[in-house]
Amino acid sequence: MEPLALLDGLEIKLRQLNASADRQRADYERVLAENQQLKQVLDRQTGIVNSLKDKLERSQPAAKAETDTDTPSGGAAISKQQRETIEFCLREVDRCLDWLQRN
Repeated sequence: MEPLALLDGLEIKLRQLNASADRQRADYERVLAENQQLKQVLDRQTGIVNSLKDKLERSQPAAKAETDTDTPSGGAAISKQQRETIEFCLREVDRCLDWLQRN
């Protein structure tokens, strides 16, 4: 092969590599921005979860006091149902947070 043909081939390959590197840089920047957005969503969701946990902790002593003063069957059934609902919501939020962390 002629040296000129070799240089042309190398130039083409270098241009291809440069274009590939540019695409990868653009993808990296896009993924970085998406990651930042997901981290912000995760931080908000973590704040919401912590707020709900604090609210649950504050309401549990009040719920226990209500069940002590109410009739044993009626008050306990309501607080048990509320507790199950809150626990279900917390499990769902935890599941969403896990999904966000994995993605």
